Amino acid sequence: MLRLVCVIGHGIDLVRHFINHYQKYVDEINFVVYETDEYPDINKRLKEIIVDYENVKIVTVIQDRVYDWEKVTKLYNFVKNKKSDDWWVIADIDEFHLYPKDNLRELVYDCEENGWDIVRGGFIDRIGPDGTLPEIMPLLSIWQQFPNAGFFRYPLSKACPNKISVAKGHVIITSG
Repeated sequence: MLRLVCVIGHGIDLVRHFINHYQKYVDEINFVVYETDEYPDINKRLKEIIVDYENVKIVTVIQDRVYDWEKVTKLYNFVKNKKSDDWWVIADIDEFHLYPKDNLRELVYDCEENGWDIVRGGFIDRIGPDGTLPEIMPLLSIWQQFPNAGFFRYPLSKACPNKISVAKGHVIITSG
């Protein structure tokens, strides 16, 4: 089974785009809700959205005063480990993975055939027209809203550009 896990603590305006993007790739989408003082109603708002989707569920809700990236990583590992032999897409709410030939199942099959447990990738950053960061519009394709792509995450902020995008549940990821 192909599953997805996403820890969401912000970005509620991306949820429909996120679900619509990943539904063609996975059998199940699992959200971990990370409520903070800054976004105290995110669980309520997420529930209102996912009611329209059959294979989408909230698996855990935590509350904390601050969004802690180390804790987020632990939550990803905790959820994945419950189904340790399944394949998991690991994606933050603002990550929209693309796969070779647009076929994740073929990629996972190749991994199974070769005894590989992870698929690595890299971030390509996307921005709006003329280098802007427009407000998300719910009815317009996310790709139309952010048509420009490039690699500026690392040069601008020294943020790690590497990503484990798909892994077996037993694979422990680290924050980065």
